[in-house]
Amino acid sequence: MKSVVNDAGRHFFDAPAALSMDECVIRLGFLEGVNIVSMVPAEIGQWLVFQFEGYAFSASNPFGEVWFFADDPETPEGILQKIALCVVGPTKAS
Repeated sequence: MKSVVNDAGRHFFDAPAALSMDECVIRLGFLEGVNIVSMVPAEIGQWLVFQFEGYAFSASNPFGEVWFFADDPETPEGILQKIALCVVGPTKAS
């Protein structure tokens, strides 16, 4: 999935353009075991930092699309897929 970036992280997923960072955070909240660490403004957009199943992740929305990164480029595909499916899947009924 996607590519290794210069800081040794791994770009693994782009959320659909229709989803905002706030919507992605809400959807990630439905994934059991996710720990949202922080969400801070950046020069362009915002940075989200979160943890899941012992791995660290970040997401950024510099151009209106939310890009997801795994800090460890060796993060198992199954974990990356759980995150991607959570973000693009149907939301849970309230």
